[in-house]
Amino acid sequence: MLDLLKNIENVLLFTLWCISASLIVLSLAVAIWLSVRRILRNFWDNRTARYQSQFEAILQELLITEDIPDGFELPSEIRSDRTAVTGALLKFFKLVKGDDATRLKIIIEELNLEPIIQDAITWGNRGKRMRAFHVLSFLDSSSSLKTISNYLYSSDKYIRLSVARCLARRRVMSLISEVAEAIAFAFPYDERILADVLRRFGRKAVPRIETLADNTKNPTIKAGVLETLVLLRPERTALDLNTFMENADERVRAAAVDLSTLTHGLNHRDLLLDGLADGNRTVTIRSLKVAAKENRKETFGDLYRLMNDPFMWVRYWAMQAALKTGQSGETLMRALARQGTDVGELAFDVLKER
Repeated sequence: MLDLLKNIENVLLFTLWCISASLIVLSLAVAIWLSVRRILRNFWDNRTARYQSQFEAILQELLITEDIPDGFELPSEIRSDRTAVTGALLKFFKLVKGDDATRLKIIIEELNLEPIIQDAITWGNRGKRMRAFHVLSFLDSSSSLKTISNYLYSSDKYIRLSVARCLARRRVMSLISEVAEAIAFAFPYDERILADVLRRFGRKAVPRIETLADNTKNPTIKAGVLETLVLLRPERTALDLNTFMENADERVRAAAVDLSTLTHGLNHRDLLLDGLADGNRTVTIRSLKVAAKENRKETFGDLYRLMNDPFMWVRYWAMQAALKTGQSGETLMRALARQGTDVGELAFDVLKER
């Protein structure tokens, strides 16, 4: 029996030794692999940086010459490095304007660089692919536009966002509706991302954007369109903002309140007062911020009521707006500040901020 126990103990010890040795070997292998990968990555990054610098120098020379010299060929090592080519072109497109930008596009065409950029959008990490899309957005060719639009519904939502911005930069008005749907699907709860994309189409897109607001049932798109108009501030809007105040989504109502004070439109009622009486915190706080900019004395009654709201930020913005209504608002705030209540303490703090 004793010999059996010793044999079992020896087997267990040998097994543990084997496991320990295997873990040590595995750790060494992983460490070597990580070190080699780091060395290779540094090598490739340094090589790309060198090729990009060389390509930038070539572009600089070509931009100041009337014509590309006969027989000129881009060195094969530069042409084979997609990252170097797209990095240099993107840098120049951000720097050059007017005739130089036109000249840069001609250079790209004459050196047949577009296929390299097209290839770059399918290779490398997300950042490299996004930079390649960015370069394509500066070109005028139909092939570059087709390539960009093909990725509008990419499974990678950040690639999709980059593509949408590129289409906006190209002012592809016919795809506004598709852009809105693609971004709203990728970011279903962030209408401000959509607004940031749509505003890039510019004021000429306002009629199409307004049509989209009327036709869509997607609340993110509807709110995003209104936020776009808040950013663009057109002189007039064809939208009936009264109907948007009946929408079930608070983001839509909040944006409608803000827009109603920034543009002329149909005979809508005073939406700011509607917003202050809405009851939803999102709409109320947005309306209070608008009231603070509008300095309208007729809002005073609503502001006084909201100073006693149970939510602290509603009280805070009500007090900020009240201070903008004139002497009566300041007098009320000073009276509240003398009270030993939560409202009084907040009023005291708001007065100090001023």
